[in-house]
Amino acid sequence: MAEFDLTSKIGQYLDRHLVFPLLEFLSVQEIYDENDMLQGKLDLLSNTNMVDFAMDVYKTLHEDSDVPATLREKRADVVNRLKRLQQEMEPIFTIFEDAEVLEHIKSTRDSRQLIDYLVKSHGFQQEMLNLLYDYAKFQYDCGNYSGAAEYLYFHRTLVSPSDPKATSSLWGKLASEILMQNWDGALEDLNKLQEVIDPADKMESHFITPLQSLQQRTWLIHWSLFVYFNHSEGRDLIIDKFLYQPAYLNAIQTTCPHILRYLTTAVITNKTRRRQVLKDLVKVIQQESYTYRDPITEFVECLYVNFDFDGAQQKLRECEKITTDRHRI
Repeated sequence: MAEFDLTSKIGQYLDRHLVFPLLEFLSVQEIYDENDMLQGKLDLLSNTNMVDFAMDVYKTLHEDSDVPATLREKRADVVNRLKRLQQEMEPIFTIFEDAEVLEHIKSTRDSRQLIDYLVKSHGFQQEMLNLLYDYAKFQYDCGNYSGAAEYLYFHRTLVSPSDPKATSSLWGKLASEILMQNWDGALEDLNKLQEVIDPADKMESHFITPLQSLQQRTWLIHWSLFVYFNHSEGRDLIIDKFLYQPAYLNAIQTTCPHILRYLTTAVITNKTRRRQVLKDLVKVIQQESYTYRDPITEFVECLYVNFDFDGAQQKLRECEKITTDRHRI
């Protein structure tokens, strides 16, 4: 299975927190040396605030060694920063605990109007927006994804779409929902991000160059795999986006043809739209066969292009090496 593992390719387009579930899966499958997996986790944790997790991994990896002083010092620093942020957040906590404020947030769509209301009625200050974002990001870095999602929701609701942190807030909210396995919330955030990346009015685009838009689509494609392969409507949605939205099909063909594995899997396992979709998929597989092939795409090619049933059976056996019930991505 290791020869077909795409973790290293997919991981390039994921936030480091989203890589942890993939490493956990690989550890369970015992594909790689466990010490290498533990070192990989430790490297990922080095730039997060998940210090207790890092210390546990270090103890498992180095059973006869004490936890380095640098980790203990970092833990103390994280605790101190958390206390300081919580003190600074007290006025904001008070505001968002008010039932009237929560009702306004739910009912008001205009961020400017909402800010004006909070300023006039609750003493909200503009600089509190940055503090709200910083606190949510800190919670995320600590692995408190529910807390991060809550405060990123408030930030996203209040911040102007033109604010430099608005898009980062959306990405953080999406990652938090994925890591909590809240697939309905994640799908909602995924759709909102796509509206930002590909607005109906091209003049409203936040990305200056086509290359920036392409990069954002590529990231969205990879993050969406978590959602589409866990949401009840995911098989239809992944086909609609990856196969029938030209901008996303072009992104796959240009930057990440390995995504064809997941598109092909979605098509094969979709029971309602198979015939025409298969024809369209086969065209794409043939076009990209020189850049990406694996047993799943080759199975389709053997069956529907070459009519090689013996070859299809062989490829089907190879598919067993790279698919399991637990292999979500």
